Amino acid sequence: MKKKTIITTLLALVAMTGQSQENNYTIHGDFSEIIEIVSKNGLVFDSVTIVNPETFEKVARQDIANGEFTVHGIVEKPYYAQLNIWGTGEVNGEKRRTNHKIPIIIEPGNIEFNANARMPNASGTPLNNVVSEATTMDKTPDFIKAVKELVLLHKDDVAAVPLLLLLNDNMAEPDSTLLSLISQCGEDIQRHRYIVGIKENAELLLSRLNVGDMFKDFVVEYDGQQQRLSDYVGRGQYVFVDFWASWCKPCLREIPVVVEAYNKYKDKGLQVVGVACNDIPEQSVKFIREQAVPYPQIFNVGFSEMEVYGIITIPETILFAPDGTIVVRGLRGGDIERKLAEIFDKE
Repeated sequence: MKKKTIITTLLALVAMTGQSQENNYTIHGDFSEIIEIVSKNGLVFDSVTIVNPETFEKVARQDIANGEFTVHGIVEKPYYAQLNIWGTGEVNGEKRRTNHKIPIIIEPGNIEFNANARMPNASGTPLNNVVSEATTMDKTPDFIKAVKELVLLHKDDVAAVPLLLLLNDNMAEPDSTLLSLISQCGEDIQRHRYIVGIKENAELLLSRLNVGDMFKDFVVEYDGQQQRLSDYVGRGQYVFVDFWASWCKPCLREIPVVVEAYNKYKDKGLQVVGVACNDIPEQSVKFIREQAVPYPQIFNVGFSEMEVYGIITIPETILFAPDGTIVVRGLRGGDIERKLAEIFDKE
């Protein structure tokens, strides 16, 4: 081999090595304090995995030893990932696997994951520092405003993904400003499947029927019979509709409150209707019978019927006026009694 060729080859290898080192990342995790706390509650953390939620690829797996773990790798381009903390805990006397998901950006540098913080987070590299800063501001008065500003500052890099997720999770309801922020982000950010989901949910909520709108009917079939919302709504009574499911624990906690309201105001003209959503009808019926829920139910309601009212999560409640217009949405707990008292105790 000619001397010139050897030198050229060596220079290429040096360049490749340098580039590889520039793309190296290390993630070090510290669980030393939190492990002692959770172990008292029967929870043991044993390993972590890093998953790219867009491709579902498991990027790495590492055991947690003596309260720590270290992961090494190479990344060509920073991307949003999930750090899954796996463990074993006891639920009703049975041991079950647990999984806690923490956002992390895989980027070159030394990333430090602190599980002992009030809000576990990753820091130490530029984009992770941005997300960490935003996460720790969650109790401040200007939190939403600050995160919106950070999204615009990072609209063309991957930090925008966890920032938009953080914003979406902490807004009372997604609104047009969230859609505006997404539209100003780079194409890669807008195409990320998590951001596509946020956008679709926001558009659904913004287009849904709201206070003052006339109800829209839907029809479902159960046990050979058709049931319609119009069997109850728009017939001259106030109708309180509770969208629920037997698998939804928050829903089940609300039902006694709804039953109490029904018993108190049914003789004053209130009708209550339960709408069992995305549930196995037999399970819905079983719960209603066992708990002796006294008001009528519409069973076997699916996504298409929920979309009529822009319902993404349950429980959801809607109070309809006697003419079928929406009086209020989203009443929970004590707000149900307060609103009904406002209507019926003054009549």
